[in-house]
Amino acid sequence: MRRILIPLITLVVGAAVAIGAMAMLPGREAFGSKSESRNTQIINSITREEQVVLVSLGIQGLKSKEEKGQVFGFDIPGSERAVFLRYSFTAKLGLEGKDVKVTPTGEKQLLVSIPEFIFIGHANEDFEIAVQKDGALGWMSPSIDPAQMVTEILNDEARLEYVKSHDGLLRDQAKTFYGNIVRAIDPTLDVQFEFRAGGAG
Repeated sequence: MRRILIPLITLVVGAAVAIGAMAMLPGREAFGSKSESRNTQIINSITREEQVVLVSLGIQGLKSKEEKGQVFGFDIPGSERAVFLRYSFTAKLGLEGKDVKVTPTGEKQLLVSIPEFIFIGHANEDFEIAVQKDGALGWMSPSIDPAQMVTEILNDEARLEYVKSHDGLLRDQAKTFYGNIVRAIDPTLDVQFEFRAGGAG
């Protein structure tokens, strides 16, 4: 009988102590790891290692280049050369996922820091000579290389301009993309954004 009573009394006393401790700490959860786990899940979901495409642009245009032969600074009549290149491609703009930073700034608050936007790549390229003109004395003018024209369309300066001219759209898409990730895990969180290339937004 004694063997049964001692463990039973110990169990009852232990339960009473646990209940008393919980009663003395109103509003406190018994386990506090849920929020930390959720934050870790959000950070892991957002800080991806690959590049993230936020915007795909359908680009179309017509690039022209003309050359004329000259003598003593004067144009030679009939020496004109011209190439008109029609082009289209899909430009992919976005950011480096690994450079996105997530910082808890308070209870139920997160700050998502977005790095500068980049030109990720292009696809569905189509380049075609629309018109090519050679005057009767065109051989007196420098030749025009269509491949060089293609390079100029996709060089670093042109890529940077595509990104700069669509900055507002990229910001909106970044907020939507990362906001949806956070809300899918915890819709009660307040999410703020900052754009490291151009300040808060």
